Amino acid sequence: MLGTLLAASRKLFLPKRMDLLALIVLGALCYFLESTFFFSALLFSPVAIVALVFYIYPAFVTFGAYLLGWERVSRRLAGVIIVALIGLVLVANPFGTVIGWGVFLALASAITYTTYVLGGSKVLRRVRGEVASFYVMGAGSVSFGIAGTLTGSIRLNSDVSAWFWLLTITALCTVLAVAGFFMGLSRIGPSRASLISLIEPVTSVLLSLAIFGDKLTTTQWLGGLMILASAAFTTIYGKRLPPESALK
Repeated sequence: MLGTLLAASRKLFLPKRMDLLALIVLGALCYFLESTFFFSALLFSPVAIVALVFYIYPAFVTFGAYLLGWERVSRRLAGVIIVALIGLVLVANPFGTVIGWGVFLALASAITYTTYVLGGSKVLRRVRGEVASFYVMGAGSVSFGIAGTLTGSIRLNSDVSAWFWLLTITALCTVLAVAGFFMGLSRIGPSRASLISLIEPVTSVLLSLAIFGDKLTTTQWLGGLMILASAAFTTIYGKRLPPESALK
């Protein structure tokens, strides 16, 4: 779908070898693993918990950018990252009981997504966002196809309503969302792109409460607010290095 639009607008091109390889790895490995971990987490934990645990990733992105020398981390920002980690503990394990598989999988999804964001921001210095999205999703679809074939989980005999929602999710929640994220990432950088994405966990939590009847304890609400607040502060107090410094 995206490839057709790019070809029609004459924007589709083949990136340089190393950029193409990076995009394939981002799609076939990072995007595939992140999505697999995230949706698997939903089998074990409520949507609200998974969404909040996953959104520890802006703090991971900021710390990763610091380790790579792309962004500076002040003491205040380091404190914000610590707050995010405390919030993660409150959301995941509010009563000191054993942490479930859902939390581990959601955290694994956040870690792989951090790699995805950092790697993508590097490639997007040379490749347009919508073009990068085409190769990332293409590589990801190959991984999903192979995994589905090996596990026997691909089913083509679904009813009309199932196909309708599948195509809707593909067009709106994947093609449009990924393309928009990559285009935004290329313009405002990884931390700021992560900040704007904060609308996702808010809507996820509210809709899960309204549709599925999920419930959060007071401690979990507190932890969730700490995670969201820390993600917002990473942008407010983060100082990006000049673009050329990341290329040295």
